[in-house]
Amino acid sequence: MSSKSKVTERIVDLLQLVIASSVMSNERIARSMGLNVVDLQALGFIARNDGGMTAGEVSQQTELPTSTTTRVLDRLERQGFIERSTDPNDRRRVVVRVRPDAVRGAGEGGEDDPYADILAGMKRIHEGFSVDELEVVARYLDALKDLR
Repeated sequence: MSSKSKVTERIVDLLQLVIASSVMSNERIARSMGLNVVDLQALGFIARNDGGMTAGEVSQQTELPTSTTTRVLDRLERQGFIERSTDPNDRRRVVVRVRPDAVRGAGEGGEDDPYADILAGMKRIHEGFSVDELEVVARYLDALKDLR
């Protein structure tokens, strides 16, 4: 039986490999979409917020300086990935949202999905695990996701 410190060391090593692989995959996917990887990741944060986000919220989530966030949002808007609109409840507030047609099919595994190969691979891997095991992994990743 492994000690907690040995398992932790193994998890750290494996996560470093997963992160490195993810960075390279995201770089490739970003290029395929005509984006740089920072813009793609910012777009992902915005896409996960159905109600949209302010520039300040994007800056906070991405931990980018506000000036950089403004440039990222300008590029994403210019390329047609996001749109800015006034918040109907507070006209001083500008909200950014992913344009509905901008990333159609992304994350669904379809033919045009830049993540299709990754999703198919995950599906194959998940077949070797029970739902209970996958729940533990999901719980662990959920606890880990905001660690910076």
